[in-house]
Amino acid sequence: MHDSGINQTLKLSNKANILSFDFGETKIGIAVGNQITKTSHPLKTIISTKKVERFKAIESLISDWSPGLIVIGLPLNEDGSESRLTILVKKFSDKIVNKFKIPTTLVDERYTSVEAESLLISSNGKYKKNDGAVDQVAAQIILESYFERKVNDIA
Repeated sequence: MHDSGINQTLKLSNKANILSFDFGETKIGIAVGNQITKTSHPLKTIISTKKVERFKAIESLISDWSPGLIVIGLPLNEDGSESRLTILVKKFSDKIVNKFKIPTTLVDERYTSVEAESLLISSNGKYKKNDGAVDQVAAQIILESYFERKVNDIA
């Protein structure tokens, strides 16, 4: 797990809700979870390439859910090295911290979209690739990964 220096200066609040983002250049899948119950579910997909529209939608979600933490999937190459998208995600994370004053944490998201597609196919046999469902489920998997890591850190 990687936290930027800015993130370390903010303390995790007592708020139980957590939002999780699966960041993409055209879509951001979002899931919501609860750090007390360790449950999560897909929430929505923001489909836009315009930063202003994206952050307006994010602001609305933050207002609705009042998260104490935002978990963001960190896209790494198969060998663990960084890609161009990795750098964009780190900038996105820093902007969330600076704009909303909510701590973020980055979680390795390798293979989450593949896992999300597999889950959707097994649950209902088919899905529309462009409807954003995969992105939401990927965000849920990222959040569940975060919960598992926290449990393992305690054990």
